[in-house]
Amino acid sequence: MTHNEQVLDCLLIGGGAAGLTAAVYLGRYRRRALVLDAGASRLGWIPRTRNVPGFPDGIEGKELWQRMQQHAAKYGVPTQAAEVTALERDAEGIFTARSREGSWRARFVILATGARDVEPEIDGLQDALRCGQVRFCPVCDGFETQGKRVAVLGKSGHGLRESLFVANFGNEVTWLAMATDGEVAHDQLEELRGAGVRIAAAAPRAIVCEEGGSVRVELHGGDVLEFDTLYPALGLKHRCELATALGARAVPDGQLEVDAHQQTTVDGLYAAGDVSVDLNQISVAAGHAAIAATAIHNRLPSR
Repeated sequence: MTHNEQVLDCLLIGGGAAGLTAAVYLGRYRRRALVLDAGASRLGWIPRTRNVPGFPDGIEGKELWQRMQQHAAKYGVPTQAAEVTALERDAEGIFTARSREGSWRARFVILATGARDVEPEIDGLQDALRCGQVRFCPVCDGFETQGKRVAVLGKSGHGLRESLFVANFGNEVTWLAMATDGEVAHDQLEELRGAGVRIAAAAPRAIVCEEGGSVRVELHGGDVLEFDTLYPALGLKHRCELATALGARAVPDGQLEVDAHQQTTVDGLYAAGDVSVDLNQISVAAGHAAIAATAIHNRLPSR
């Protein structure tokens, strides 16, 4: 099915925190907008977030996602289940998004495709994620780990930095270095030791959820370690390909370069949330979306 006969004011590619917040703003500006969502927002992986204003006791990621979908729908912006595989821009500046489900045209696009955590290829990871012992965001929930046994799984660079970050919460921290501790400079090792971070050099072989809320890590070589929480720190893959195919610039990790109004280096193409340069947080994504949606509204003709 195609939808090319109608040119929308704005397409929102991605239906997570950024895309849905932008939908609310555009709906309230009485603009014709549509959310195209592949259903893979990282909101669905959050056990409970306590950084979102208005929820001091926290809210489960899936519930927050559902509420945001309802909020956007209230103001007349629908969501279409679709994974956009191509984005084009014609000589008149009109964008066309294509997917297996159809194609859609719009004067402006907000790319809110987010990012995907790089997951370690270790037996038991998915079960541990579902149990809540393995988490991906110490910025989100490091506060709740205070005084606990925490492991950070990552190679030199990401793993080292995240170990130091988590140590600030007064935890008993172990860096699962995946046999990369030999790549770390002496002064950095001393910084880790000064922060009380232990180093387990051998690569993990399996992760097992334990009754009572702990996670057991089996290392190659036979050692078995037990923790309350484990953070993989292998980086993110930012979903920037739709934009870079149009010539948008991105920094080396894939986050898109944007201006003060969240516009990429391609005119009319905006980015909000994790896919654009900034801190990967729900509140940041919402701020990006508000800025981008308002900038687009101000560029469109008056109704």
